[in-house]
Order: sequence, then structure tokens, then C-alpha cells
Amino acid sequence: MHEGTPQIDLSRLMPGLYSQGTEEAILSRILERIPTTNRYCVDIGASDGLRNSNTALLLREQGWSGTLIEASAYRFGRLRENYGEAKNVTLIGERVQPDMADDLLDEAGVPAVYDFLSLDIDGNDYWVWRALRRHRARIVVVEYNPYYAPPERWVMAFDANHAWDGSTHYGASLESLVALGKTLGYELVCCDDMGNNAFFVDRDLYPLLGIANNETRLLFRPAMYNLRYVGHNTFLTGHPYRFGPGESI
Repeated sequence: MHEGTPQIDLSRLMPGLYSQGTEEAILSRILERIPTTNRYCVDIGASDGLRNSNTALLLREQGWSGTLIEASAYRFGRLRENYGEAKNVTLIGERVQPDMADDLLDEAGVPAVYDFLSLDIDGNDYWVWRALRRHRARIVVVEYNPYYAPPERWVMAFDANHAWDGSTHYGASLESLVALGKTLGYELVCCDDMGNNAFFVDRDLYPLLGIANNETRLLFRPAMYNLRYVGHNTFLTGHPYRFGPGESI
């Protein structure tokens, strides 16, 4: 931490226009400390490019350019409807596999260093992030699996044909993503309050945020995206549990 640098304020965040929760507000606060370079973003798992999107605000309202990648033929069709004529956006309709992730970004003309990566593919997120070597985002948001709380390490075993079935079998624990991030030169900044996404920044930029302690156990947030209210009682529900092969890495 830079001596005398006040800690970034991530309180009183408003829900986003396009994002699932407060992701847009978190990114905005981070960008107040970390100036942009090329205003370029990559969204792997972009869905239709509008609903639950971490990049739509940047691309549609703030003049960024970017590459949006979606594997589902149906959702890619919607993505093309929403962005097909946009000159600032490149669309790719493919399932990203680790061994071809960098090649896809090369073909799309993604800069070697760019400002923001959003990674949410409900499965092989860990393996794809680990494989990216020729392209580096300064800020990364990646979905984590909140059903594995720190200090547990758990990563879904790689499955080239994985399709999320709505259960708890997907992605990786926050602890495993933090460990991977450190090997890639990133530091954890925060998690959104609903327990969906974790934000990381390049290690060289991290001191600009003035964060005194980013231990995983302190920043972890459990799943809070399915709340039911019955009378005076609040019930927290989530995805149905399903055991599946994983690795403790």
C-alpha cells in the first residue's frame, strides 16, 4: 500500500443498469483510482450482451471498444441483434477452450494489454483464465463458486463440453481463484455483495487502491442472490447441490 493512500471506498454501492448487482459501481470506483489506457474490454461469456453484463455500460454508454464472446447459439443470436452494427465491438460465437483462448483474442485484434476482462462461463473459468498468456487485462472480474468458502480450494475438473445445469457444480472457489491470480500477478480487491463475482487488479496497480488487508476470508461473500421472504422470516436459497469432479488447487 502506498503510504498515505486512502483505502478505496466500496460502500453504499448502487445496483447496475446492466450488471447483475453492484459490479458496475465497483468497477467505476476502481477506475477512479486506476486510469484507463485504451478503454478496451473483453467479455468471455457475454450472453446477450445486455442482461447481467459487466461490459454493456462501458460499450453502450461510455465509449469503450471490446470483444464479446458467447458459446450458446441462441444467446449469440441475441448478442448479434444487440451489437451487430456496432463498430466498436467484435463478436465471437464460440465456446472458449483454454488451448485456443489467446488465438481467439488475437483474431479479434485484442490488445496485448487492455483495461478490463469479464470472465463468466459457468464452468471452466479457472482453466481459461490460467491459459491466457499473450493478452493481459489490468482489471479482471471473474465469477467464483460461493458454495466453497475460504479456506477451501476447489476447481471444477476441466470438461471441454461442460454446460451448466443450474447446480452448484461449476467454476472455482474464491480461494483457488485468489491463488491462481497471485501466480498470474493479480491481487484480490473485493467480491460483490451477492456472492457472484470477484474483482482483481494487476499487482503493480494494486497499491493505488490503498487496501490494508485483502485476505480471502475477509473479502469472501456467500451466495445471497436467492432470498425468499415468508412472513417475518427470511430464507436463503441457492442452486441445488450436485457433486461433481473437482481438484483442490
